[in-house]
Amino acid sequence: MSEVLKTIHLSNPQSDELKSLVLKVRRDCPGQIQSRYLARLAVYENEFPVRLGDIFWDAPRPLLITNLPAFSDVEDSKILVLAIGEAIGKCAGYSEYNQSYITDIRPTSLSHESSSGLELLTMHNDLTFASDRCRPAALALVAHTAEGKVPKTLLAEATEIAASLTERELGLLHRDIYEIRAGGKLRWPCEQIRRISILDRDPADRLRIRMSFDNIRPIAGLDEDTSREAEAALKRVTELALVAGRKNGHIIRKGEALLIPNDYALHGRDLFEDEDFDRLLFRSYVITRDMARHQHGNTMISLRL
Repeated sequence: MSEVLKTIHLSNPQSDELKSLVLKVRRDCPGQIQSRYLARLAVYENEFPVRLGDIFWDAPRPLLITNLPAFSDVEDSKILVLAIGEAIGKCAGYSEYNQSYITDIRPTSLSHESSSGLELLTMHNDLTFASDRCRPAALALVAHTAEGKVPKTLLAEATEIAASLTERELGLLHRDIYEIRAGGKLRWPCEQIRRISILDRDPADRLRIRMSFDNIRPIAGLDEDTSREAEAALKRVTELALVAGRKNGHIIRKGEALLIPNDYALHGRDLFEDEDFDRLLFRSYVITRDMARHQHGNTMISLRL
């Protein structure tokens, strides 16, 4: 088991309680509409068998939940991932992304998402370009099917990466001398370029990190030496994150869920090395309850906020 992962193992009675909750929501929502699932989960919000939010947010680290109820019907697994997301915050959808509270993660030619391929998915945050007002605070991942030689989900905490950086690298990465492009893949009318730092600290002084594939670069206008050093520091983060990610990664199996704090840990996926696999994960983005209140309770929100 990875040293990075906190783990909660549900007791059999707790697993049975969660199964009953999922099936009750399913019976209440014959139309199988995600927003209806969420509305019913709000009614039953005190019936989740574990105080998951307190455990997860007290010290934001990747959290593995084991001994979950296993379902053969995909709709039940969808309700399960939403129930887990609602236990730590509010599940969110994005109007410019896929207008959905759930994304299926599987190798397929039907999607242009990076996560739908077979190659290495490098270390990143999800929707890195989005502002603090709307960026997902966490990802909830549930395995509906995970058979055969499925790859690890790679995990690297910001603190572990920072511990291997030099003082000069840390100084550069804490400055907002980087830019990230937003909206190109989402077909916004006008692509946006946002200025960011790679590392910063939240109001509780916890280290946060931002990485987004090859979508980040030093801003124009830096002197040649600083630009070169900033680029090298960014590359160093990428290399350290992949090493840590492979060391700390976990193969998510059926009956398990993985919660990832999006600002505090990078994630990726190792490559599929064999054709002997069957893998379908469901992912839900989660925002904090405070973020939802600032949106007047709306959880289908804009990435342009």
